[in-house]
Amino acid sequence: MATQLTLHILGLYLDKLERAFRLDPTDMENIYRERAAQCIKRGGFDAAIPLCKKAININGDDVESHYQLGVAYMGNRSVDEALVCFEKVLKLDPGRAGAHFRLGVLHEKNSSLDEAITSYKKAIILSPDRADFHYTLGVALDKKAKHAQAIKSLQKAVELAPDEDKYHYRLGLIYDSQGEHDKAVASFKEAVAAEDASA
Repeated sequence: MATQLTLHILGLYLDKLERAFRLDPTDMENIYRERAAQCIKRGGFDAAIPLCKKAININGDDVESHYQLGVAYMGNRSVDEALVCFEKVLKLDPGRAGAHFRLGVLHEKNSSLDEAITSYKKAIILSPDRADFHYTLGVALDKKAKHAQAIKSLQKAVELAPDEDKYHYRLGLIYDSQGEHDKAVASFKEAVAAEDASA
C-alpha cells in the first residue's frame, strides 16, 4: 500500500517537474521510461503503465517504452493489451529476442501453442544461448506431443544451464512418459543434485 502511494506521489511530482522546468521532451521521455523500469522492478505494474504511456506520447516509436508497457501489462495479467505492445515492439525492432519470447508466453496463455512455438523459435534464433528460451520451447513442444523435439530443446537448456534443477526435472518427466526410465532416473538425480547445490 505504501509503495503504491509513493509511486503515485512520484508520478505527480514528475508532472509538476515537467511543467515547472519545461524540460526537453527527450529528457522527460527518459525520466518516464526510467521511472517505469523502476516500478516494474518493484512489481508496481499499475504505476508503470501511465509512465510508459507518457513516454510513448512523447515518442510513439520508442521501442523500450512499448516493451516496458508490454511487461507491465503482462504483470497485471492484461494479456490482450500486452500482445498489442509486443507486436508493436516487433514492428519497430524485429530483432528483439525478448519480445518474441514474451509474445510466445502470451500465445501459450491463450492456448495458441503453434504461435507460441513459432515465437519461441524466433527468440532462440536471435539469442541461442538463453537456456530459459530452450526450456520454454521444450515445454510447449511437449504439450503438443512433439516429444522428440521437446527432449532436444530441454537437453539444450540443460547443457546451457546445468545447475537449473527444473530443467533436469522436466526432461526426466518427458523421458518417463516415453518409457525411457533409465534416462528419466538419471535426469531426476541431476535435478536433486542441482537443487541440493543451490540450497
